[in-house]
Amino acid sequence: MVNLSEYLFQALLAYESLTDTCDPDYLNHDLNIKDGQVLQINATWITEAAVSGAAGSIDYCDVVVTYTHPKFNDTIHTQVVLPSASHWNGRFQGVGGGGWAGNSGIGSLMKPLSQNYSAGMTDAGHDPSLPDSSSWWLDSHGQVNIDLFTDFASIALGDLADIGKQLSKRYYGYGPVYSYWNGCSTGGRQGWMMAQKYPEAYDGIYAGAPAAQWDRFIVAEYWSVLQMNIHQHYPNQCIFNAFNAAVLEACDRLDGVSDGVINNFAACKFDPKSLVGTQVDCSGTELTIAEADAEIVAATWQGPRTENGDFVWWGTQPGTPFSGLSNTICTNVTHCKPVPFSIPSDWISRWCMGDASANLTALTVDEFLHVFDECKAKYEHIIGTNDIDLTPFARAGGKMISWHGLSDELIFPLASGDYYQRVINGDPNAKDYFRFFYAPGTQHCGGGAGYAPLNPFQAVVDWTEKGIVPETLAASGPSGDRDLCLYPLVAVYKGGDTRDADSYDCKEDFSAK
Repeated sequence: MVNLSEYLFQALLAYESLTDTCDPDYLNHDLNIKDGQVLQINATWITEAAVSGAAGSIDYCDVVVTYTHPKFNDTIHTQVVLPSASHWNGRFQGVGGGGWAGNSGIGSLMKPLSQNYSAGMTDAGHDPSLPDSSSWWLDSHGQVNIDLFTDFASIALGDLADIGKQLSKRYYGYGPVYSYWNGCSTGGRQGWMMAQKYPEAYDGIYAGAPAAQWDRFIVAEYWSVLQMNIHQHYPNQCIFNAFNAAVLEACDRLDGVSDGVINNFAACKFDPKSLVGTQVDCSGTELTIAEADAEIVAATWQGPRTENGDFVWWGTQPGTPFSGLSNTICTNVTHCKPVPFSIPSDWISRWCMGDASANLTALTVDEFLHVFDECKAKYEHIIGTNDIDLTPFARAGGKMISWHGLSDELIFPLASGDYYQRVINGDPNAKDYFRFFYAPGTQHCGGGAGYAPLNPFQAVVDWTEKGIVPETLAASGPSGDRDLCLYPLVAVYKGGDTRDADSYDCKEDFSAK
């Protein structure tokens, strides 16, 4: 491993001969983008910036590279922040986005900057502030814009790594010694894509709650709304909350601990139909749970299936908030309508069906399944992020950590565990470079009643630079501390304070007391 302290000392001596490097002409010297052409570079020296988490104010060079791939006729903006040479830790960090956005805004670069990383992000060729793809899904010929979609899926990500590392080396005169990826949700998918398609780009990758297999899971996100449309029945959220309260009451203690979290799903046999006829107080009005309510809940937990019951995709786990993918809004307690999550509606109508005005409320199960298959056929090779052969990443010396909350209300966590298991099946040594953890009770990228990892990114750094293998991830939540176990192990209570992480051991299943 690199002796980083000695490397930085020698490099800093070399840097002292350089002057005023926060200059666009200087930074553009020999900047190389594969199949790309630089259109413009802006560089601004920012002084005494107040950055949350930093020991004091920070001076840094803020660089925006605007470039194009002439064969794509695109315009991409990559932004890189470079702390002063006396503060740089010798590392570059690429930072991911969320939803359709290639990045999460300039604020997402401030944390790595406060930790003395040079850091960068990409807009992937379209405005990350827009909530949908309406402004860019068609090209100038009125055809689906595969070029910009490919930028979003992968190409702009590889460019970001190249640009960020080149600018760091040009600015500081050396390095970076290590490079890392940091992202959750779309950022998690981006991390997996880097490991699969650009295995030498980053030494370490943190990829939380990955929005991988986008071609399929985004369609599956519409399944619960489809069920409501088919039944012509739209439950008040208080009805959905009653089901979650009942399944929590039935299954919380199956892992031996009462903590407001369902952990032992294998033993949880709760039947939603058991609540049919139950009275629920909804803001002072008594509602009766109907058969249709139970059928919608059961379908949501089960996930998409054919008319014959064959598996199509995973559902959300029992106890997960319904407000993510099964949201409804009510004019009064009994008159409600669905509020579909925007991305699946956008994805299905525009990208899968090619019709922005498509009436999704009229979809049948057969039509939904046809859309599912068509989308997979069209886009898996572009954005599937489903390649299980990570041995090139391993040969490059890479390390990757992923985790997924079991109460994720937007992305189906069992798909992530399935991918990891397939990687392990293909390479029994994969745990030497890739590790995956489930977080019981945790929602999308954090929150909820469960146990969210405290600093998974730092665990990647420690594994990469110090050889500290992450057997567990330290986590915390409303019910105390709990170490997350390497999948497929689970945290089994052995006695003591249930809020103390030391009261649990990682075992193969909950029967191993």
